[in-house]
Amino acid sequence: MRAIQLSAFGLDHLQQVDLPAPRPGSNEVLVRMEAASLNFRDWMLVDGQLYRGVSLPIVPVSDGAGTVVGVGAAVTRFKPGDRVTTFYKSRWIAGAMRPEWEGAEIGGPEPGVMRELACFDQYSLARAPAHLTSLQAATLPIAALTAWQALELAGITTGRTVLLLGTGGVSLFALQFAKLRGARAIVLSSSDDKLARAKVLGADIGINYAKHPQWGALVREASDGIGVDAVIETVGAATLPQSLEAVRMHGFIGVLGWLGGMEATLPLSKVVLKRVRIQGISVAPLEEHERMVAAIEATHLEPVIDHVYGFGQLREAFEHLVAGRHFGKLTIDFNR
Repeated sequence: MRAIQLSAFGLDHLQQVDLPAPRPGSNEVLVRMEAASLNFRDWMLVDGQLYRGVSLPIVPVSDGAGTVVGVGAAVTRFKPGDRVTTFYKSRWIAGAMRPEWEGAEIGGPEPGVMRELACFDQYSLARAPAHLTSLQAATLPIAALTAWQALELAGITTGRTVLLLGTGGVSLFALQFAKLRGARAIVLSSSDDKLARAKVLGADIGINYAKHPQWGALVREASDGIGVDAVIETVGAATLPQSLEAVRMHGFIGVLGWLGGMEATLPLSKVVLKRVRIQGISVAPLEEHERMVAAIEATHLEPVIDHVYGFGQLREAFEHLVAGRHFGKLTIDFNR
């Protein structure tokens, strides 16, 4: 079967190979993979910067979707013909995360989805929303679930205001989920064109951070002068001080990534006097993913896909991801 392997760190070491077709064990599900989507952690793996140790060679990419073609004797969750997505934190079924569940992550350290056939534990998979294609469903496991969990933890509901940094996959899912909850959304981008597209999706206010580098004060002014209820902080160190400026007293800052650096310096007086809650977020348990899927189906939400690449174009897809030009998700169609 066709697969993509990373034999050494760096884009030059992504290679198409032929691997033996797997057979499912007792608790495993055999899936014919049909689509994948990229997240920044996938690039970290390829570039040798992943925060987990991995053994090479490895099949990369965490998020995928496909159709069940076989099940082990003890499998009860799925049957042949079911459409599924991967579930990235494959041991985190419910409740709070535990240290012993860390590292069981598809796409590093565990093998990823860039292969035509793959076996997964039955709890490493989730049902795909019925109305979505495999390309659309493949965008859900990390980006959508992270956005969903951030809004859940922030308590975003009708009348609340949320600030979204950028127009990547997580931010646009957070925008769509926020609007479904009846919240107001403020979006930042360095592109006026992207801000216009975000408004089509429901953004109430767009601010060009390239034109207004001290955007925290503008955001506060745009939210009744008191600040937003929550910031979905996808950038990290470079933007945290402005996020702190933008958030209201007793507000919430959900830290989801570190594209703008890992080491942050903050004015602790503002953290304390504003009584701000700063929460690290890394996806959510399977039970939360299933709640999200139910909400997506009930509202017929459709993910925003920027570009579709073919199976053999993974390098080009990563180059697009790193360039940061995308609006929404970058996906891989295994039939192209």
